[in-house]
Amino acid sequence: MGPLIDRIPPVRAFRELRRDFDRTVLVLAAGDLVANFGFALVFPFLTIYLVESLGATAAEAGLVTALYSVCSIVSGAAGGWLADRVGRRRVMIVSVGLSGIVIALMGRAGDLGQIAALTMVLGLVDPAFVPAARAAVADVVPEDRRPRAYGLLSVANAVGWIAGPAIGAGLASLGYDVLFLISGILVGAFAIIAWAWLPETLGRATPASGAPAVDDQGAVMEVPVVVGLEPPLVPGAERDAGAREPGPRATATDGSRLARLRARAFAAFLAIALVAQGCIFLWVSVLPIHAATDLGMTTGMWGILFSLNGILIVLFQLRISTAVERRPKAFVMAGGLLLYAAAMGIVAVAQDPAWAVAALAAAVTIITCGEMLFYPMEAAFVSDVSPVDRRGRYQGFLLGAAGVGTALGPPIGGWVLDAAPGAPLWIGTAAVFLACAGALVALGRATRGLPAVDAA
Repeated sequence: MGPLIDRIPPVRAFRELRRDFDRTVLVLAAGDLVANFGFALVFPFLTIYLVESLGATAAEAGLVTALYSVCSIVSGAAGGWLADRVGRRRVMIVSVGLSGIVIALMGRAGDLGQIAALTMVLGLVDPAFVPAARAAVADVVPEDRRPRAYGLLSVANAVGWIAGPAIGAGLASLGYDVLFLISGILVGAFAIIAWAWLPETLGRATPASGAPAVDDQGAVMEVPVVVGLEPPLVPGAERDAGAREPGPRATATDGSRLARLRARAFAAFLAIALVAQGCIFLWVSVLPIHAATDLGMTTGMWGILFSLNGILIVLFQLRISTAVERRPKAFVMAGGLLLYAAAMGIVAVAQDPAWAVAALAAAVTIITCGEMLFYPMEAAFVSDVSPVDRRGRYQGFLLGAAGVGTALGPPIGGWVLDAAPGAPLWIGTAAVFLACAGALVALGRATRGLPAVDAA
C-alpha cells in the first residue's frame, strides 16, 4: 500500500518537497498560499467596491490603489532593515498580522478618505513581509537551490490567486464588509502559522553550495549534490587544484575586491529591475484597458486569460526553476525579458478584434513563461550578492525599486495609450524589454565566475 500511495502525484510532490527543502521554506509556502488566497478574495474587486459602494470616480479609484505601491517603497526598505536587526520571524508575524487587521477594517470604511488612509497603512505594513521572507530563504537554502525555493513560493502565490477571485465573487453577494472580514482573517492566519511553526533564521549559516543540507533537528537531508560556481581568480595564483593558497593579506584584499564587485552588480541590477518592473506591470494594469477599449474583449474573457497565468505557474514553475537553477542567473533573467518582449510584439500586431482572443492568450502564455524565468532568479541573484548580515536590506531595496517601477509604469503607459492608441505603446515596451535583456547579459558577463557570498 505504501509504494502505491507514493505514486500519487500530490503525495510524491509533497515527499520531494520535504526532502529538498528546509522546514522554513515549506512553512512560508503554506502561509503564502493561505494569505494570498485571502488577498485574492477581495483585491480584484477593490476598484469596483470603491466606485459602486463609495462613489469614487475611476481616477480616484486608481489613485487609491496607487497609494499602496508608493507606500511599499518605504515599507520594503524598512522591512528589510528590521529583518536584519530584530529577526525575520518577528517582521513577518507583525507584517501579516497587522495586514489582516487593516484589511478587515477596510470593509467598515465609510467614505473614500477612510479607505485611502487604510490603503496607505496597508502599503506601509504588508510589503515589509517580502524582504524578510526572501532573506529567510537565503538563510537556509544553498545558493544553487534558491531559484527552486523561490519558485515554490511563486507556486503558492499562484494557487491562492487562482482560487481567490472566483470564490470572492460569490462571497461578494454577502456584502463587501463580510468579504473584507473573511479576507482579513485569512491573511492574519499566516501570522498564527508563522508564530507556531516558523523558526528564526537570522544568524543561521547557509549550507555551502553542493554540501548536504540539514533539517531543523540536525539530520542530513537527502538532496542532490550540485556543483557550485568556480572560485574567483586570485592574483598570482593558478586556478588548478595544485595552485598555492594565497596568504592572509591576499585573501583580505581579494575579499574586499569581491565585495565591491558585488555592490556594483547589485546597484546595476536595481536600475535594470526598476525599469523592467515598470514595463512588466503594464500587462496587469494597462493591457486590460487596451483589450477592452481597442479590441472589444469582455471583462469575463480577460478574467479567464488572467487565470491562465496562475494555472501555468502552478503546473510548470517548479519544473522550470529546477531546469535552470544551475544556469547563470543574469542570463536566465535576460531570457525571461526576451519572452516579455516577444509577447509585447504579439500584442502590438494583434489589432484585429476577430483574432484578439487567440493572440492575447498566446501573449499571456509567453508572458507567464518569462515571469517563471525572471522572478525566482531575481530574488536568488540578490541573495547571492547580498552580504550575509544585510540580506534583508538588499531584498528590501529590490522591493523598493519594484515599487517605483509599478508606481511609474501604469501612469506613463496609460498616457502613451491615450495619446497614441493601438500598437505604439507595446512596440516601445518591447524595445525597453530588449534593452533590459541586453543590460542583463552585460551584467552576467561582468559577474561571470563571481561566487555567491556564502560560496566564497
